[in-house]
Order: sequence, then structure tokens, then C-alpha cells
Amino acid sequence: MKRRDFLKLSGASLLSAFAGALNAETSVKSVPETDAKQPNIVFFFCDDMGWGDLGCYGNDRIKTPNIDKFAKEGTLLTNFYVNSPVCSPTRASVMTGRFPAELRFFYALAAVELNKERGMPNYLNPELPALPRLLKQAGYATGHFGKWHMGGPQDKTAPPPEEYGIDKSATFLSNGPFCYPPKSPEHESSMHIVNHSIKFIEENKNGPFYANVWLSEPHAILLPSEEQMEPYKKWGPAKGGYKGTMQVYYAVISNIDKEFGRLMNKLDELGIRDNTLVVFSSDNGPSPIWGANTSHSGAGSTGPFRGCKASIYEGGIRTPFVASWPGKIPAGKIDNELVLSTADLLPTFCAAAGAKLPTEMKISGENMLDSLAGSRRKRSKPIMWEYRYSSWGRHIQKSPSLAIREGKWKLLMNPDGSRVELYDLKENPGETDNKASEQPAVVRKLSKKLLAWHKTVPLSDQMPEAAGSYHYPWPK
Repeated sequence: MKRRDFLKLSGASLLSAFAGALNAETSVKSVPETDAKQPNIVFFFCDDMGWGDLGCYGNDRIKTPNIDKFAKEGTLLTNFYVNSPVCSPTRASVMTGRFPAELRFFYALAAVELNKERGMPNYLNPELPALPRLLKQAGYATGHFGKWHMGGPQDKTAPPPEEYGIDKSATFLSNGPFCYPPKSPEHESSMHIVNHSIKFIEENKNGPFYANVWLSEPHAILLPSEEQMEPYKKWGPAKGGYKGTMQVYYAVISNIDKEFGRLMNKLDELGIRDNTLVVFSSDNGPSPIWGANTSHSGAGSTGPFRGCKASIYEGGIRTPFVASWPGKIPAGKIDNELVLSTADLLPTFCAAAGAKLPTEMKISGENMLDSLAGSRRKRSKPIMWEYRYSSWGRHIQKSPSLAIREGKWKLLMNPDGSRVELYDLKENPGETDNKASEQPAVVRKLSKKLLAWHKTVPLSDQMPEAAGSYHYPWPK
């Protein structure tokens, strides 16, 4: 698919167009909530990768052969959402199954003083039921390798990963063991994270194990090696010793693909691939090219979607998602119907593992394992967002502060009732045709649910003045 054609697609044709990218046979089998043998689970999580950055999602510039092959072996979702357009809150939703605003994760964790100013904690509460701990209680060896960003190192009192049920870790942005050797060059970051992950997998090859493989790439600042950039030299300046923005970004994505392939090859080598559920995704959309220190990361693609990182338009919260579990999850399938979010991962992974959830546990997501396995069951819960800080970038990226998706409809608005935007995502996934005035009944229904939920969010009455505002330079 040519890039210019990819960008012109809209509505139903947009998402169905990817059917040609994967041509393997689709076999649908139902998955019981517990299996005779507990599967290993590997969650490979990129940082700031866009929905349109992979070949299997229609990108014809960036070479991602290993991830594309993986997509042919599993199911690719076109409607996967993260529950925040920035880092720490999304990761908290993975760990807890909650919408992050419910935990006062309104933004990425930062300095202690700034967290306090924003009404945020300095770390994820370790007393909450956490995904690794629930799996550990079900007999799993648990590991976390790479980015943490749910507490520490700016707050030295933040619990290390081990207090969340993690047996072994090698991380950064945490108070746990560090994952990089001294003076390690930036272009080796993904390699070291995958090295730690492979060692953990080898040590626990008899299973079951759960491994978070959470990269720092393609988050800025990007410094690929000359060797990594060589395949993309045509995207760089012809002379002068400068690096091209796309050259740098494309090289980093291809290196992620290389490291993902190395991890998958290890599962094959150990003979455990068939009993391993592997999920590939990203924590939010790509950075805007005008963000501080992010010009190279700004080459990331949101595909056909409006918005980017730090916006709750689709480009900031819809990310790649491919899942493979041989014989359980259909192979070679592009699913344009299933709507899944990071808050669903905890109950879904626990269902696959046969791990029981505490009866008193509060959860925002739901177990969608049967839907991943090929059933036509649709989700029963809406997905909610609150992003209370001004979106980065140009005005078309600046979303209202609240959103809800239910069925084909997505409603955005501010808590005071301003900026009501309603989009039919089946017909208009680019969010350019506001149907609010044409569908008052839908607006009433969704706004009632959204505002009722928002009243339960801590500090919901203390939204910053910048939240959801236009900041347009011309009169309203």
C-alpha cells in the first residue's frame, strides 16, 4: 500500500484496507478461562510508537519484517486503546486494570514538587492488586525489564518493582536494579532490555512465566548508530554530516523490530513458543514534531488519525496491538471490530493464566480473552478518559479533557459542558465530522455516563484552567 493512498483512506474502507497486508489462514478457536497448562505471557511494550509505524499497519517506508511476520501468526487489532495519552498513567492502567485518573495518575510522574502541584502521588500504590502479583500468586515467575516510570528515582521512598509482585527486574525510572551497563550508548538500549528478558526466560523456560519487556524507544531523544541508519540514508541530507528526522526515527523502529525478532527466536529455540501468549503494543501515540527535544520522535505516524501524544483524539490513544497464542488466538486475522484497552489487559491475562481476581477488587476493564480468541462478543463496558492538561502542538491536536467510547461512538467534552464533540468512528475515524448537533440523544446518553464517572475521579473539581481549552489566536 502506498503511503499517499494510506493517508487518503477513511471510514470503514480505512480499517478494512489492511486485510491485504496479512494473508495467512484464519483459524478461530474458543479459549477456556483456564487451560490445562498455564501459558507463559510476554508483554512487549514500546514507548511513543505510533499506530502507523509498522508495515503490518500500512507503513511502506519503515521495514519491520519480524513484527509483520508476528502479525501473520496472530491477531492484529485496529481498535486498541491506551487509557492515557502519556506514559505513567498508561502503565498504571496495565498494572491495575483501572482507568488511571481513578488513581490520580493525571500525567507522567515527575519531580516530587510537581507531582504534588498536580495532585498526583509519587508512585503507584503497592497495596493495590497488581498484575504481576496476581500472576505470582497463580504460580508464575514474574519479571519486568526496561522502563518503569511508576515511581522513583526522583522519590527515593518509592517502592521498587519487587513490591508489586515482581521476582526479577532490571529497569530505569525506578528504584530497582538498573538495566543498562555503565556508559552504554543510547542505540543499545533495546538490546540490553531484551538481553535481560531473554536471560529471565531461559531461567524460567519450564514456566509458567510473565515478562514485561518495556522499551524506552522510540521515545526521544533518539541516537541510532550509523549502522542502524544506513538502510535509510536516502531519508537523510545528501551532505553536511547531518541526520534526517525520518532517517533517525525509521532506524530506531527497525532496530526495535530486530530486537523483537531476537526475542521471538529465543522462544522458538527453547521450544516454548506454542505455549506462550505474546502481546506487542505501545504506551501512547507518537510525539509531536514541535515538542521539546522530540524532533526525531516527531516522525512517528498516527496513520489516519487526528492528534498525537498528550491528546485524547485517536492519534494519542490508539496504538498498535498484535497478540499471538498459537492454537488459541486466530492467526492471520485483522480485527476491525474488537475494542480493547490497557485496562482490559489485567483481567484478560489473568483469565489466560487461570489467576483469580480478589472479589473486592475494583476494576475498570474487563476480561476480553474470548473475544481475542475469535468470538464475536463485544465489550460490555465503555472506555473513559480524563486528560487534564493542555494537549501539545497545533490547535487541531488540542482535545477536550474528557472522552468516552461506547460502540461506534466517541464523545469528547469538558466537565463544564463546553466543547462537545461526537464522532462516528466507523465512518469518520479521523474525527473531523462532529455529529453532536445531529445526534442529541447520543450526546445526552454518553455525556451522562461520562460526567457521572468523572465525578468519581479524585480532585475532579480541581481541573486546571488549561484543561480542554482551545488557546486559539482568533476570536471564538
